[in-house]
Amino acid sequence: MKLFALVLVASAGLASSASAQSLVPLSTFGVNGWRAPGVAVAGDALGTTDGLGNYLGLNGAGSNTERGLAYNRATGNLILVTRNGAITAGATQIRVLDGTTGQDLRGLQQPGSLITGGSIFAINQVGVSDSGQVFVANAVSDIRTGTGFRVYTWGNDSASTTPTLHFSSTSMPAWGTGGTAPRIGDSFDVIGSGANTRIVAGFSGNQGYLTITGDTAPTGRVFTNAASNPTAPAGSGTLTGTNANGRFSQGLTFAGNGDTIWGKITAGTAATAHLVRNQITGGTANTIQQAGLASASESRMDFATIDGQNFLATLEANTGRVFIYNVNNPAAPQSVFTFAGSPTGFSAIPGTATYNSNGNATGSVQWGAINNSLAQATLYVLSSNNGIQAFTFTVPTPGAMALLGLGGLVAGRRRR
Repeated sequence: MKLFALVLVASAGLASSASAQSLVPLSTFGVNGWRAPGVAVAGDALGTTDGLGNYLGLNGAGSNTERGLAYNRATGNLILVTRNGAITAGATQIRVLDGTTGQDLRGLQQPGSLITGGSIFAINQVGVSDSGQVFVANAVSDIRTGTGFRVYTWGNDSASTTPTLHFSSTSMPAWGTGGTAPRIGDSFDVIGSGANTRIVAGFSGNQGYLTITGDTAPTGRVFTNAASNPTAPAGSGTLTGTNANGRFSQGLTFAGNGDTIWGKITAGTAATAHLVRNQITGGTANTIQQAGLASASESRMDFATIDGQNFLATLEANTGRVFIYNVNNPAAPQSVFTFAGSPTGFSAIPGTATYNSNGNATGSVQWGAINNSLAQATLYVLSSNNGIQAFTFTVPTPGAMALLGLGGLVAGRRRR
């Protein structure tokens, strides 16, 4: 077992305080910034603990039951999807957590007559619109069969809100037969609100992704390469550009707007340390695959603009490391925390804990509340089998960023 630590490493010869001051545990969240698997928090909702007092919403080694986490900017809460069947005895599997303390506040309604199907999981990933509308997706091994890919929605995260079916892939034109089954539902993101809401979900096995645009009458559109096998539905968009295969099966985020999508995979024949940037214009999505990330095993990711600067946070699921990049120049991501030599410096986890294997590289990275006046943001990291960690990230000052530039970081000018 490895020491459970989301580790930030200073470059050789650089004082560790420059890094440590930029990312620190959110002390009010769980214990020392960590809502550990199975550990109850005072005030957790009824039905979320077993007879021994163990919290059922976050589970430990070998469980693989928590893969989806999202931040609700309208309420400051987190939405957690758990597939632990035991929790359904007195609660539901879609939990609302306090973003400051990690306390389980309540569950969202989960009627079995509506939320059903999903050849892999009936519920798996979650996202929240800018206005607080919650979206939960299933995961299917083949979008062409059964109930297809489904997305459910709640107007807010209140316990009294009734969900509806937001989208079903069965409403789209048919795919071709044969070929590699288009698996979908492992990666998911949401941006915008109302009629401008856009959802993206990445394919596994096939290249590309599905976008779902709109609110009351959402429209789905597949973006894939010309050599897609099976043939994509009529009206699909095309991935073009450098390495137009796209890599969106495990890591995926909107990068500032609904037409800019970045992605990442952790395995396969691709150059897996590369970030994939995708820009949609009409029916075409131009793809650029580039070097720039520190680890081949980074996958889960999220983008945010903080104090006028753009940042990408990622999770390396094999070790639990968090990486943060300044992406003001997206063609050259610059690590705020470099990884030269052995892991040293910052650890958010008590030293007696161990990091449970996350062999599926599942989980979520989510930027939370952003305070531009303080140049700070909250960052949440869910690594399956290992609970949730919460951090406060402070944008490095120009001087600190210049020092970090010794390890490859380009300083950016702060704007207020």
